[in-house]
Amino acid sequence: MTGGQDDSFPIAVLGASGYAGQVLHALLMHHPRMRPVVVDGRESEASVVAICRDVAAAALALPDEISHTLSDAIAATGVKVVDLSSAQRTAPGVHYGLPELFGAPPADATVVSNPGCYPTATLLALVPLLRAGLVEPAVSVVGSSGTSGAGKALREDLHFSELYGNFFPYAVGRHKHIAEISHHARAEVSFVTQLLPIVRGLGVTAFVRTEHTPAELHACLRDAYADAPWVTVLDAPGDGLGVRHIIGTHQAVLAVGPRKDGGVVPVFGAIDNLMRGAASQALHNLNLWLGLPAGLGLPAPLPHAPAGPPGMARFG
Repeated sequence: MTGGQDDSFPIAVLGASGYAGQVLHALLMHHPRMRPVVVDGRESEASVVAICRDVAAAALALPDEISHTLSDAIAATGVKVVDLSSAQRTAPGVHYGLPELFGAPPADATVVSNPGCYPTATLLALVPLLRAGLVEPAVSVVGSSGTSGAGKALREDLHFSELYGNFFPYAVGRHKHIAEISHHARAEVSFVTQLLPIVRGLGVTAFVRTEHTPAELHACLRDAYADAPWVTVLDAPGDGLGVRHIIGTHQAVLAVGPRKDGGVVPVFGAIDNLMRGAASQALHNLNLWLGLPAGLGLPAPLPHAPAGPPGMARFG
């Protein structure tokens, strides 16, 4: 389906009441060539499919099981599907929607699987180094995220009284993103996550073993993203990796440790988990898939590398 009479593409949003769905809906509301069509994913499969027959694409921000079922049913009608759940991120034949690493969705694709938030930051930091053979394909990663990454479901450890002034590891050894990162990095990954007393934003630190210097790793990342406006490679790690610099943006900020300690080099990544880790990445994929400019409706790339205190104006 092409644009309608107003030359806009109707985009079904299923799961618009969730955190990622809310942000995607807001982005679509301001998009010059797309408009959101809110669909209740709790309706019967037949009702959802009937509504989605009249849209250009459907974005599913739903739990894994229902998302997988509905994405298959909607895609069977010929409507493009962007699945924000983790249901199909390692499925054969499904395009993995991380444009800087895996390109635009093929024109004949039926489903694009939108990467998870932790995998987005981790893969952007590691894949160019792994593809170049600069680091060993066995990596340890520590990730820290705000509470919005856990979704809206009620959990005791997300209560304000439990989390305020506190942080702790969670889902150690069983986090659902381990398989996704390992699959697309083509590496063995040890992955530990920590919950921070903030709402949104995440950072990862990957510890890589290498025979090369940190300067060579840095140069590899700079070259890999030279033409990628929404990826910034800092000259060195520091306060530019602070998540308040990138809240509300589509930017990923990367850095490489300036020295090798204990035989490993730390490689860093930071993103907004609800934007680059979910909604704005979905919009980036939709733009490319529908033949629109990649950045249409997205926040402009950061004009310069972030550094120093970001100020309260960037917090939200």
